Amino acid sequence: MKPALKPARLPEPLYRLCAYFLPRLMFLRSEHGAQIHWGDIAIALQDFPAELQDLGSAEFWQEWMQRWSRLGHDYVTLANESCSVAGASSAWRSAAACFHWAEFMYFSDPVWKTQMRQRVKECFMRSLEHTELSLCSGEFMHGEVRIPYYLVLPAQKVVSETAWPCVILSNGLDSVTEVEVFAFAEQFLARGIAVFMFDGPGQGINVGCNPIDMQFETVVQQIITRLKTEPAVDTDRLGFFGISFGGYLALRVARYLGQQFQAVVNLSGGPRLSPYVTLPRRLKEDFRYAFMGGDAIEMQNIFDQLALTVQEQSTTDILSIHGALDDIFPVAALEDMHQALGDQHPLKVYPSEAHVCLNYINQYSIEVADWLAQKLAKSVG
Repeated sequence: MKPALKPARLPEPLYRLCAYFLPRLMFLRSEHGAQIHWGDIAIALQDFPAELQDLGSAEFWQEWMQRWSRLGHDYVTLANESCSVAGASSAWRSAAACFHWAEFMYFSDPVWKTQMRQRVKECFMRSLEHTELSLCSGEFMHGEVRIPYYLVLPAQKVVSETAWPCVILSNGLDSVTEVEVFAFAEQFLARGIAVFMFDGPGQGINVGCNPIDMQFETVVQQIITRLKTEPAVDTDRLGFFGISFGGYLALRVARYLGQQFQAVVNLSGGPRLSPYVTLPRRLKEDFRYAFMGGDAIEMQNIFDQLALTVQEQSTTDILSIHGALDDIFPVAALEDMHQALGDQHPLKVYPSEAHVCLNYINQYSIEVADWLAQKLAKSVG
């Protein structure tokens, strides 16, 4: 006798296991960025084997990867079979998101991971083929590393503007430009701000192919130089926004390039990392993969080199958003920064939130975008 059919459901034990990062899968409401829906989560994860439900195991992420990859291919089929531009575009967006969630914590096969991230980009670009989004894609070289980027301009020109203010957005270790970063970018576009998004060394398509540059501000300086050649961008009104480890990079930008930015946003980064040995296994793998590091001693040495000292003044304003329960970047270091910099470093801490404050994304994304828009507004007089 066949078992009775039932609707797809996320198994309760798996829900409890993944409760921290499930909000991330949904992320922000996005018009153009790759995105999934709750039904996709239920379909991909239904009947997930109980014996594999251990976030610290490679077997869990192997099973996770296979399930999301299958769903991604289902959306590719749907996109190819759709008889409408709107339908195909929506399906390509979902395919891109599924392929990202397939690989975001999968480290067992670097070649496959890179290929899957390339699929994310391909599906994302297919989703934009018939949109009116003012997007220019390109690439530049940073040493021997190829840096792909998107420059996107707001939809409507403000009469008083001769060129747009612009925010440069930076990924974390396991995010991709086409999903998490693009969702935030749309907040700035809606406020009349151009956005520049890129995959730096050890980020996005480059993760696992080359390590993150320890002096990442040199990459950002190249971006500024490139933006100075764009007549549609006002480089006297630049902002920087970084997510997770990208938030740490935002603090580096404020430290070394602050005079070139009107304001900087640090989302869940910090001046120093928690000791490497204290991180959960999946985060150890994440950092080791992004920095192409070795054993725990080597990784701790990298962490020590990354640490930033607290300065008593800054050449730009810095807004930090953080969770008090963050186990990657201790909040105490940001509180020390706030005490030293005062009004130059407004700090918002969510007492019951962990890294990236996932339950409050919709709320703080509004506050962050409004704050940067005010900082980048053209002075009158």
